[in-house]
Amino acid sequence: MKAIYLSPFTPSLMMPETLEQIFVQRQNLAEQIIELIRESATTPSKHYTLLIGPRGIGKTHLISLIYHRICKMEDLRDRLLIAWVNEEEWGISSFLDLVVRILKAIEKEYNDSELAKRIESLYQLTVDHAESAAGELLKETIGNRTLLLLIENLDEVFAGLDEQGQKQLRAYLQENSFCTIVATAQSLFNGVKLQTSPFYGFFRIRHLKDLTLDEAVELLAKVAKVQGDRELESFIRTSTGRDRIQAVHYLAGGNPRIYIIFSAFLNRKSLDELVEAFMAMLDDLTPYYQDRMKCLSPQQRKIVDLLCDRRHAVTVKEISQRCFITHQTASSQLKKLLEMGYVNSEFIGRESYYELREPLMRFCLEVKKQRGEPIQLFVDFLRIWYTPKELQQRLKTLPANASLEREYLRHALQKTEIESKDPRVVACLKEFYALIEKHDFPQALQMAKKLVLIRGHADDWSLQGFCEGILGIWDEALASLDKVLELNPSDGKAWSMRGTALAILEHYDEALASIEKAIELDPDDALNWSNQGATLLNLERYDEGLVSFDKAIELDPNSELAWHNRAKALIDLEYYEEALASYDKVIELNPLNPSAWGGRGAILLLLGRFDEALASCEKAIELNPYHASYWRNRGVLLLIFGRYQEALVSYHNVIELNPFDPLAWVDKGEALGELQRYDEALICCDKAIELEPNYADAWFKRGWLLGELGQNEEALASCNKAIELGVQFSPVFFNRAEYLLALNRWDEGIAALDDALNRFVDAEEPDTGDEKAIIRNLFNSTNDATIWRSRIKTLIEPYDKHQVLSALGKGLVESIPTIMSEMVSDKAAQTWLELWREIVGDAKEFEIPLRLLKTAVEYKVKKGDRRVLLELPIEERKLLTEELKIEEAYKK
Repeated sequence: MKAIYLSPFTPSLMMPETLEQIFVQRQNLAEQIIELIRESATTPSKHYTLLIGPRGIGKTHLISLIYHRICKMEDLRDRLLIAWVNEEEWGISSFLDLVVRILKAIEKEYNDSELAKRIESLYQLTVDHAESAAGELLKETIGNRTLLLLIENLDEVFAGLDEQGQKQLRAYLQENSFCTIVATAQSLFNGVKLQTSPFYGFFRIRHLKDLTLDEAVELLAKVAKVQGDRELESFIRTSTGRDRIQAVHYLAGGNPRIYIIFSAFLNRKSLDELVEAFMAMLDDLTPYYQDRMKCLSPQQRKIVDLLCDRRHAVTVKEISQRCFITHQTASSQLKKLLEMGYVNSEFIGRESYYELREPLMRFCLEVKKQRGEPIQLFVDFLRIWYTPKELQQRLKTLPANASLEREYLRHALQKTEIESKDPRVVACLKEFYALIEKHDFPQALQMAKKLVLIRGHADDWSLQGFCEGILGIWDEALASLDKVLELNPSDGKAWSMRGTALAILEHYDEALASIEKAIELDPDDALNWSNQGATLLNLERYDEGLVSFDKAIELDPNSELAWHNRAKALIDLEYYEEALASYDKVIELNPLNPSAWGGRGAILLLLGRFDEALASCEKAIELNPYHASYWRNRGVLLLIFGRYQEALVSYHNVIELNPFDPLAWVDKGEALGELQRYDEALICCDKAIELEPNYADAWFKRGWLLGELGQNEEALASCNKAIELGVQFSPVFFNRAEYLLALNRWDEGIAALDDALNRFVDAEEPDTGDEKAIIRNLFNSTNDATIWRSRIKTLIEPYDKHQVLSALGKGLVESIPTIMSEMVSDKAAQTWLELWREIVGDAKEFEIPLRLLKTAVEYKVKKGDRRVLLELPIEERKLLTEELKIEEAYKK
């Protein structure tokens, strides 16, 4: 057999610079840890990090990256003392041993001969004295710096320390705040995971993940670049190169060590070279896997050996039977093997299936049993490495003396024909579902596209369409699903997904046709009926939608989605009580559904059950604080309750979630207006108009706020704009009249007031405007009795015309505080009274208002003589004292 050249970039031979160039996927984590170390070197707080990962995952490489980067940082290195405890520290059996190892690591790192002498002197002391002296020597050596302690295989170190030594170490670290630890372990171990252990909750634990396929491609490309192999680097970037790395990925199980070894023959064109390289690789790796087997207990070795023989996933039941151990023991040992990274597990139904994590481990153990015979896993490897067509071509072109290669090619082709399935598909599907489980949908989509290229079955197009839909690439998803149906017109799931895609693209008629086809193919699928109902709702065919939801519920009474959509249909049909019952059913099925709580709150708001509505809205917010409508409805309810400050908080949150929502700005402005923070409220309305210039309600509320601020000219302009944009509710018309009157455009104002009364006095909810504001503005507009007389007469006319004089009388009473101001003379108040008595003295509607106005004027003239008030009947007296806010004084 020819000799094979292996890459010098095996982990044991890598130089620090090479590590930095190659292991890119670890650099971000290294940077994060270095930042923590930097913080520890400048502040009293310390950081303790534990890196968990099985053998071969790159823990030593990561420690090396951290070490060599810190060595380059002069400012940081000056504040640190580094102690890198060797990977295999077999001699640590006590706290004293560990401290001595740390001191020796420091002495070696800094070539400190004086420290070496002091360490040597410790051996002249008794154990107790040596322990104390070693601890003091370490403190003295560190001084005012920070000790960076790098420990590999911390699980083995802790096993040597035992519980007593661990307690001593924990106490020492707590008493002396000078140590930062970065450690590694193959798996979580009792010393850190048991709540009773001294170091429970002590470390920041980071689990190192296997390489992904993309990371493997990047790693091998960098290996080639560092080697100066431009041809290999270019080959890796090709489609064929990626396919071959995928084959490696299937075998390596994410282990960086294996990828680097494989890099030596990725682009070998000759099968002869490939077989020889593969066998040489097995020879190279066998000691590594034999060493891994030595780390296991006899029971664990027996399980691994069984998995090698079985060559597929095996249940716990079969493992216990074949290994002659109890089910409980098998489960316990498998759990440990899983933690140590030897096996993978998968749950299907109630069964747990286990298989070797790295197929190459089976290779290396199998090769010793099958020397001279075809190794089945290598046959599988060839079927992944080459397409069936390539295998046939190579078989035809092989020379007569290439017997080994011919045998492997023939076995590979025979297995392909027997299974009638390209093994690359198996690898792709395995990778695809692993990515789906991790919710890595972009990479899953790439894997689905690979399946389409390799095989192109309807199922492959379906997986591609599924991923495109998840990622919101709906046009592409639709194209993929059309391809599925071209290949298999009876695929009900594809028709269903196609309907969903079309619905999201708002092609509702086409969506309905696709969903109806799915129902035709599978009339017992509740989801199809629910989707049909949702599409009918979007087409505003609410009654039909309700029928579809009822059918979905008949098929699946626990369909949360169907009950939820049924509630929406009932809301559209204005069957609010039934809709509420549907939302209650959703909550019964899933009490943590925020949308159901939010919908329930909205219905209760419509039904006027405000306390219950608020409770539902707050529950929805508790479950999902990032949904604007829940906060908005909460704000509406709090305004109803007069809890304006809390309402303001709600509307603030709506804007935080969507600052481009004009309604949210108007709502916030309303809450600020109720708090009389008119300037801030005006800013909110202006923001809403900036976002939506034709937002009628924003113009209306802007006018009201400007009126409150006394800016009547601008207020009038905003009212006119709101009316122009179609606002038809009464306040805008009465406000317009009020602003015209306040601007002394009296005739226009009276005409506008007459128009408003004509529109709304006979409405279902009659409105007569703000008479108090109108009368107050009239009084303040002038001191000229002639003008007062003229305007009072014209003001009375529209109220008399529409038979609502009593409303004007009420406004006169409410405006009494205006004339009680100290700025108003007694004469002016008396003149005001006389004019009203002159003009409306005979009107029955003004009998009580005039009496109250007369008493108020006398009370003012007589400087608050309460005897004046006593002349009124008690009911009228109470009314007046409330208006004048003198009730407490009266009671005294």
